[in-house]
Amino acid sequence: MKKILSFLLLLSSVAVLNVQAQVAFKYNGHTYQNGDEFVVVLAPDAEHCNSISFVNQGYSVLQNVTVTMTPIEMSGIDIWGLCAGVYCRQDSVSDAFNIPPSGEYTDFTMDLTIDEAVAQPYSIYKMKVSNGNFACSVTIRFQAYAEGINDVTSLSLALTAYPNPAQGNVNISYDVNQPSTLAIYDMQGRVVRSMSVSGSGNAVVDNLPAGIYTYGIMGSTTMQKLIVK
Repeated sequence: MKKILSFLLLLSSVAVLNVQAQVAFKYNGHTYQNGDEFVVVLAPDAEHCNSISFVNQGYSVLQNVTVTMTPIEMSGIDIWGLCAGVYCRQDSVSDAFNIPPSGEYTDFTMDLTIDEAVAQPYSIYKMKVSNGNFACSVTIRFQAYAEGINDVTSLSLALTAYPNPAQGNVNISYDVNQPSTLAIYDMQGRVVRSMSVSGSGNAVVDNLPAGIYTYGIMGSTTMQKLIVK
């Protein structure tokens, strides 16, 4: 009897894992699986984030799905409402909605507030989608550009981009205490350039298209703004 029970429990755990794999998250055209992490960049006047959707990867229909946002590290950004369709909850749990069969649910919005007086470059949240039978989650790093964001770590103070604003070519001076990777990110959080740096020196980044970027040491939660005209 114990062996049968153990076998049933094993089947149950496998089934749960398979269920988790059936739901994915999409942001700006890129699909993220359970456990992934991505960056959402907010403009200074951002009040909403509405480019996140949920993908049904195998169920005939996913009913009564809810989204829960759990802060891991909050610093100046508050998610005060989750809206599914026309229904909005002014808290961290959304109203229930259905994901269409082998389709995508796109009618989802986060209402955000940014406190410029205390905001730091990143606020980190865990987004969990569940309906009682399954649960999957990803980590979101909200990166805000606000006039009040000017606190940086000593490591980031050792990075200086010039000229800034730039016109295609940028110099980044660095002074790091261990071998690191210097990265430049676009507004979607994608790495557009990266290079290994160690000690003190100057890195030259050529032919960056016009736009707004961030740069910093990869793995750090502190980024600095770079404008290319």
